[in-house]
Amino acid sequence: MSDDLSDISSLHDGHGPSFSSCPAIFVLPTHLSLESLHQIEESLVSRDASLTYDASEARLILGKIGQKKRAALELRSRGVWTEDLDLSTSRPPAKKAGIHEPTPRPVEVVAEVDVVDLSTETESEEDGVRSKHGTGKRLKRPRPRSVSSDRSSVELSSDKQADILRVVRLEWLDRCLESKELVPIDPFVVYQARKVERPASRPKVEGLQANDILQRAKQDTLSKPPPAKSSRFSRRTHEAPSSQHRPPKLYRQTTSENEETAPLPPAPDWVKSHTLYACMRSAPLHPPNERFINQLVKIRTVRELTLDEIGVRAYSTSIASIAAYPYEFRRPSEILTLPGCDAKIANLFAEYQQSEDGTVEAATALDTDPVLRVIHEFYNIWGVGAKTARDFYYHRQWRDLDDVVEYGWNSLSRVQQIGVKYYDEFLQGIPRHEVEDIAKIIHRHANLVRPDARYDGRGVECIVVGGYRRGKEASGDVDLILSHRDESVTKNLVVDIVGSLEPEGWITHTLTLHMTTSNRDQQTLPYRGDGTGKHFDSLDKALVVWQDPNFEDDTDPTPPSEADAEEQSRQKRKRNPNPHRRVDIIISPWRTVGCAVLAGRAIRPSNATCAGGRRNRGDGNLILAGSGNVPLEDK
Repeated sequence: MSDDLSDISSLHDGHGPSFSSCPAIFVLPTHLSLESLHQIEESLVSRDASLTYDASEARLILGKIGQKKRAALELRSRGVWTEDLDLSTSRPPAKKAGIHEPTPRPVEVVAEVDVVDLSTETESEEDGVRSKHGTGKRLKRPRPRSVSSDRSSVELSSDKQADILRVVRLEWLDRCLESKELVPIDPFVVYQARKVERPASRPKVEGLQANDILQRAKQDTLSKPPPAKSSRFSRRTHEAPSSQHRPPKLYRQTTSENEETAPLPPAPDWVKSHTLYACMRSAPLHPPNERFINQLVKIRTVRELTLDEIGVRAYSTSIASIAAYPYEFRRPSEILTLPGCDAKIANLFAEYQQSEDGTVEAATALDTDPVLRVIHEFYNIWGVGAKTARDFYYHRQWRDLDDVVEYGWNSLSRVQQIGVKYYDEFLQGIPRHEVEDIAKIIHRHANLVRPDARYDGRGVECIVVGGYRRGKEASGDVDLILSHRDESVTKNLVVDIVGSLEPEGWITHTLTLHMTTSNRDQQTLPYRGDGTGKHFDSLDKALVVWQDPNFEDDTDPTPPSEADAEEQSRQKRKRNPNPHRRVDIIISPWRTVGCAVLAGRAIRPSNATCAGGRRNRGDGNLILAGSGNVPLEDK
């Protein structure tokens, strides 16, 4: 529907379409101003429409809605419970074209069932905006003439059941008014559903609605895929009875908990002020509730593997809040005082507290459930996300890394092939001393390719971030940021560094190379982005595979001929026993270096230090955060 709805009245010249053949119509007020809502309703009434102000009476819903789940939510908020009549989601997905595998496998495709999520957090901007007026601001004039419940329109629907309704975009009304006739409604249908009885309500317990939990559990069970029927995989195909998260138990305070005489420790200031942002709180490397946090991290991983984006965001918020809490929890009610933590987290802590081994059932599924275990193995391949990992399992019927290599190697991208090749090595932790050695080498080559950068007495500066900056003893990869106060030094620097490291054998593979900042002449992005969809992570960077080329080689050191030099060098690289590491080299102009530290999840605030401002003093060439600001000389 156009924003300027004043044109609706102008289109009415007495010869417009008649809506008398349509069933009862209800106009959703969502995303409409009160004036626009009145104009739409008056336009319908003037054209003999059977307008109703009760959504439960309507069979045709007009609204500024673009997605099924939002339409279902709007109806449910008005007391109309529905079930989707669209059966397209139950069809098995079609085989993707253009993917050739060397040895096709005669197996049946296991189709996944999409879970209908009525949350609005992941929808488009239009559907994510709340209505500007509530039901209390609806028209208070007398209701138009009554409408028979069995009245139907041949143009709208062939069904005559009173419990079938359609949610239609307002563009249909625009089209009818422009063409001065009723146009086909099918292209504008957003949601077609059947009315169902409202589930029996349950009493509220500690701020939670029990029926909402049961409804969530019912939706979760729909996402369980059927087991494969192929005889070839009969011995390895797993069923997943426990892979779907169960509804949490309702948290109830016990009498002994209320009668506990020991007072709780004083709440930190960020709890009293209900500070929501993690960068405004101080969190130690090993918080008092670390064991419980580890259980929540596992549950969050399960949410990632099941594509529950809302759950991932909710658990991340709770984990960050608990990590900053300076005291060990005594009872579940203590968690409810923290921002970002609700009764669900309190329930999990009660279960954790009562368990003998300090575990939570929802977290153990990551290790015990056969389906999640396989998907998690695929998810750990560098270059494979949760959706691709599920595609490997459900659609391609792979059950381990051997299947990936044997049946789908040629269908993998180059980055995924490297991730499979060095799977075990990438999962190994990188000790702090090795991170420092890698940073020294990259820092040295950065100044080698920019020899004039030392005119200011500092040269190119290197900041080691990521897990090393947070003080971890072993990092998953090495993240470092290179910068200089002169923007001409950092322009195209990443290309020159990679070109200097590769001939010496430090970089074995370049996974990705981005020149975004250099291509825009080191200028920062405008506040609202540049229209390309890249609003934050747009710095020059090289994601590479690193290996120390120095090792003791017992082979014959006789100098080879020029023809055999390249072959001997290749054979030496194959004999190299040093592990391959993942290294991210990020180049930031000086004006954005503080944001760059935060952008890569580079720092967990410690000792009231945020964004690396105090740690990045600029008094040394190489800043190794976590062990102090240590200026190091080039070697």
